[in-house]
Amino acid sequence: MTARRPKPQPVPKSAAVRDAPVREGRLSAQDWIEAGQELLRTQGISAIKLATLTRRLAVSTGSFYHHFDDFESYLGALAEHYRIDWVMRDLDNAARGTDPDPVARLQRLARESLRAGTFELDHAMRVWATMDARARASLQRAETLVLEFITQAFLDLGFEHAEASLRARVLLSANVSPLLAQDAKSRGDFFRGCLRLLVAGAPHRSPGRR
Repeated sequence: MTARRPKPQPVPKSAAVRDAPVREGRLSAQDWIEAGQELLRTQGISAIKLATLTRRLAVSTGSFYHHFDDFESYLGALAEHYRIDWVMRDLDNAARGTDPDPVARLQRLARESLRAGTFELDHAMRVWATMDARARASLQRAETLVLEFITQAFLDLGFEHAEASLRARVLLSANVSPLLAQDAKSRGDFFRGCLRLLVAGAPHRSPGRR
């Protein structure tokens, strides 16, 4: 009588594959961009590699090349996504608030940025911008949008244009400084302190507003 062969045991998956999210259906280009943006925000530009992305999304490289000609075109789309999907979203959400007070608009912008993790992504973009023209161009366009938003708030407070522009630049510069504490509470406290100093003596500031 022939001895029965032992049933083969399944080969265990690696931790990277085992922990990867299960994907259903075909990935979109947006899925790839959002995965890269999260890696950029949490680990920096050095983490953006095709092998890392495929492990994160639990797919093969074929899905990637269905949407992007090459990795360079992907990096270009990733850089532009920062301005279009992060900065513009934060600005739109801040502008849609019910309180018309200019300081309230600025406070909403800070809350949106803290909630979404835009401060961390901004820092990663600034590091990337030192070595890539696409990241630098996207960051400059994003800065222009943010400065216009902040400057308008100071104009609405009654400051002359030159002074409003200067105060906007000071507020933005102080809050993108890499010397800030990394926790959200410290960032929020620092922003409120800067804003309080910069709106002091505003010609159109309503009495009793903080």
